[in-house]
Amino acid sequence: MLIDASVHPSVRKGDDLREYMELPWKKRVFSPVHRYAYSSPRGEYYEPARPADGLPGSDVALTEETLFAQGGVDHAILVPLTRGINMDSAVSSAVCAATNRWLADTWLGTANAHGRFKGTIRVNPRDPEQAVEEIARWADHPHMVQVGVPMAALAPYGEPSYFPIWQAAAQAGLPVVVHLDGGSGIGYPSSPVGDFRLHIEYSTFGAYTFAYHLASLIMHGVFDRLDDLVFVFGDGGIDLVMPMVWRLIADWRAGTDDHPWTRQSPPTYLRGHVRFVSSRMEGPSQAAQRARWLELVDARHLLLYGSAYPLWTYAPPAALELEDDALAAHVLGGNAAALYRGLAEDRTHTIEEGTAA
Repeated sequence: MLIDASVHPSVRKGDDLREYMELPWKKRVFSPVHRYAYSSPRGEYYEPARPADGLPGSDVALTEETLFAQGGVDHAILVPLTRGINMDSAVSSAVCAATNRWLADTWLGTANAHGRFKGTIRVNPRDPEQAVEEIARWADHPHMVQVGVPMAALAPYGEPSYFPIWQAAAQAGLPVVVHLDGGSGIGYPSSPVGDFRLHIEYSTFGAYTFAYHLASLIMHGVFDRLDDLVFVFGDGGIDLVMPMVWRLIADWRAGTDDHPWTRQSPPTYLRGHVRFVSSRMEGPSQAAQRARWLELVDARHLLLYGSAYPLWTYAPPAALELEDDALAAHVLGGNAAALYRGLAEDRTHTIEEGTAA
């Protein structure tokens, strides 16, 4: 079974989300769909994903043709983006709530007779109370399989103020995906040392902010308190995780008085609590080096395939160049099937069934 863990559906027109908002929010100004900072000089999208009428990634039939018929994907995990600056946190929460209603009504509703689309509950980490309510509202939806938060945050995700969100996700049996979009928040710096100037800086290093979140989650004991919580980092970064963990190991034992709640050595948390979505921008290109790299980063247990459709970094399954069949079985579907509820039992779809539906 082949599972795409990173597909970003879009509304057809920029203001369509207002149909799913209540007053007074539908009259408020909120961020547009398109990225307005660090957009790719060659275009923000994979151009074949642009329909004749509508935004890239907004056409269900075109998405099914690309992913299911051409790519051989059995299931697509939908991660709608909510990027942009919303200084009023209540507006950000309203955008997240409307995004969830829209996703449930369209891609997970009328368009999902085949059941091959699975969704993400978007929440605003600046508003933990509303985030917990939003998780409770959608946790029993048969096709919602994870909770989504942005990479940009006021503080690393191990901070106690976020804990109610992670607790609600864990209790619902839902992983948390962290994606590199600036939504649900304000204009945070694009790096810990300030803003980047060029797109290449952002695209290369922006996703590495995951390291601060992961170190914080481990060292603040979040995974010790929530045995079932899994964080999925949705923009790559697996190439950095081992050097980061090696650094944590060096200081962990000497500093146990500072963090007595972290009961295990840092790397022991990875397999039980952390996953990474693949990115075509990471890893060596030479076959021999790539095989060794995949072994070093424990890709067999930690890596999920994701296409990033319809963004410019779109990567069909073949782009991963996995020559080891056993490794490919884990990365291309097995790891995701074990993580997301309802997928391990569903191995019967065919391309014809999906496109016909």
